[in-house]
Amino acid sequence: MSTPAFVRRRGQPSPGPSSPSGTALAVGLAVMTLEGFDLVAYGATTPLLLDYRPWHLSVAFVGLLGSLTPIGMLVGSLLVGQFTDRFGRRRTTLISIAVVSAGMFACAMAPLPSLFGAGRFVVGLGVGAIYPAMGPLIFELAPDRRKNLYSGIVQCGTAIGGSFAALVANTLLSGHSFHQEYLVGGIAGLLLLPMAFVWLPESTEYHQAVSASAPDPGNRGVRLVLRPPYRGTTLMFCAMAALSFLLIFGMNTWLPRLMQTADYPLQDSQTFLVLLNLGATVGGLAMALLADRAGSRGPITASFALGAAAIVAMSAQLPLPVLYGIVIVGGCGAVGVQGLINVYISRSYPVTARASAVGVALGVGRIGGIAGPTFGGWILAAGLEPRWNFVLFAVPAVLGAALALAVGGRTSQNQGRLAPAPRAKEPTAGHTK
Repeated sequence: MSTPAFVRRRGQPSPGPSSPSGTALAVGLAVMTLEGFDLVAYGATTPLLLDYRPWHLSVAFVGLLGSLTPIGMLVGSLLVGQFTDRFGRRRTTLISIAVVSAGMFACAMAPLPSLFGAGRFVVGLGVGAIYPAMGPLIFELAPDRRKNLYSGIVQCGTAIGGSFAALVANTLLSGHSFHQEYLVGGIAGLLLLPMAFVWLPESTEYHQAVSASAPDPGNRGVRLVLRPPYRGTTLMFCAMAALSFLLIFGMNTWLPRLMQTADYPLQDSQTFLVLLNLGATVGGLAMALLADRAGSRGPITASFALGAAAIVAMSAQLPLPVLYGIVIVGGCGAVGVQGLINVYISRSYPVTARASAVGVALGVGRIGGIAGPTFGGWILAAGLEPRWNFVLFAVPAVLGAALALAVGGRTSQNQGRLAPAPRAKEPTAGHTK
């Protein structure tokens, strides 16, 4: 009798083409769905927080509470990479899920606003840590010609979870209590944890690389990412991620208002926002398939360039069906590019530094996410002609395309080849195998 897959030793591949990559894909999608739920839960409950009489919260204080989650995400992204490269992708992912679940339960049961805010910060820590831990694991378990596609499918979970958070808020919450939303998120994490423990394998590639580099800790983690020859590449990836997040958060915040400045009614402007994210999801998966065939550099450059061209074209007075198509293309390029960048980073670093590289780039990239809404506000507050609003919003996409070309000149991984594992030190005299 063969041994069931779920009791196999961690990192040991099991028979069948869909194992362990198939189970990892399913679990990864579920984990990112949890992340999406927890991120959108706060926005879904903001009106209830403002109306919650025992706390008497002001709008400014609710805004402050909302900022604690992205701050936690920034901290979590920066810290988790080193932990992941040292202790493993699977273990760190499980810990991150537990942290997110604990933060959601803390929010659900918080007797004071300060404790609620602490819970949101903890949620941010866990959410910020999840992808830098799990992303490299999905990358290493995915088939060689499906790494971008697997990453794109997993990241679709964020949109699914966000939609589910809005659905829960609309169906379960009363007019005076926000607690059930966070209770649902905590319970979902608690149910997901044993599922991930059983079905999420560790990467054999990671185990082999750690064993090979065990004599030399300097060949691991953040030390490797921030030293030559990788330092310049890391800085470029950080800048690229920051520009991508600036576009994502800036466009999602201000696109309806930008379209209103171009004399489109509010209802059509909201439709543009839906189409932007549709393009990011569907178009992002299409670009992922292209990147699996052609390598990462070209599709990322093309995505940024298409995003820039589409944003500028949105300012033109065109028939609505044509403009809808342009917005979808803009979503594919300007918003969907982040998934391609994550895989490009994974391809460009050795296994023992992969999670650290992703974590550093995403952590620094969160600064762009925080700056995106402010950037758009400055543009709109300047009172420029409507066309120039769109032109200025396209500038980060142009810079992103230039960086994608530049980083391709520093790494040999732009055609899909993986970075070599760092060599371990030669055995010293008197030590033999």
